[in-house]
Amino acid sequence: MVDRNKIEATLKVKEECKYEYVRYKPIQMNMEDKRDMQMIIKEHINLGLIEPGVSAYSSPGFLDHIKHLEIFSDACHKEGLVLSEKKATIAVNKIEFLGILIDETGIELQEHIVEKIRNFPDVLKDKKHLQSFLGVVNFAGIFIKDLAKYRKDFRPLLKETESSKWKWEEIHTQRVRELKQVCSNLPKLAIPQDEDELVVYTDANDYRWAAVLMKKTTTGEEPCRYTGGLFSEQQAQVWHINEKEFFAVWKAFKKWPLFLLAKEFTLKVDNTNVKAFLKK
Repeated sequence: MVDRNKIEATLKVKEECKYEYVRYKPIQMNMEDKRDMQMIIKEHINLGLIEPGVSAYSSPGFLDHIKHLEIFSDACHKEGLVLSEKKATIAVNKIEFLGILIDETGIELQEHIVEKIRNFPDVLKDKKHLQSFLGVVNFAGIFIKDLAKYRKDFRPLLKETESSKWKWEEIHTQRVRELKQVCSNLPKLAIPQDEDELVVYTDANDYRWAAVLMKKTTTGEEPCRYTGGLFSEQQAQVWHINEKEFFAVWKAFKKWPLFLLAKEFTLKVDNTNVKAFLKK
């Protein structure tokens, strides 16, 4: 367990911080266990969740942070949660974590990830090379609006077998260049707070679905997260557009449960049948 005395010693050194974070990394847990751990912490302490997959929480000020750390430590002892002191980052106003830069104004992708994407050639030599490129791009997926639109043309190449011929075409080169351009100009995403009014937009067409989580501000709305994906060939061929629209709504709720559960929010869809069903 984290030594509380060492935590307090660390806090006293960094009293100049205006905005503080506590980060923890669950050890040897699957996604379901991690979600349970996050829900346990949320039951004990009202912290601002930065990113569910990152397990980072914020406090509005330094004195609040000290209080929250006390509650956090007690909650861990009560629930039997084991933390790694070496992997804890406490009382700082900025965190670089798993390729993401987090501060009080939001989250953004670190430049070395963007540079890695830009360093890929425009023409990829084989299936593994393409998978490597898309793997890095997917890492940036929460920042990219309608990522599936760019991925669609790569789907046939990802089905290539060792015996089939690699058929790279101009459209694939164009998509790589477009993704490089998009990733070079990614937005900084806002961090939803408990008091924020949230809006979820979803949409779907014949072959893909997309969703965005927004927070209302005094001047309009700010993006918090993007998500989306391609329908399988069977789904694309068999499902009615209403089913695809419902699927987009379901995927959005499944993607952001810790932001949306037990909280009122606005859902905006452009499908009249979905609207009518949800109003029942």
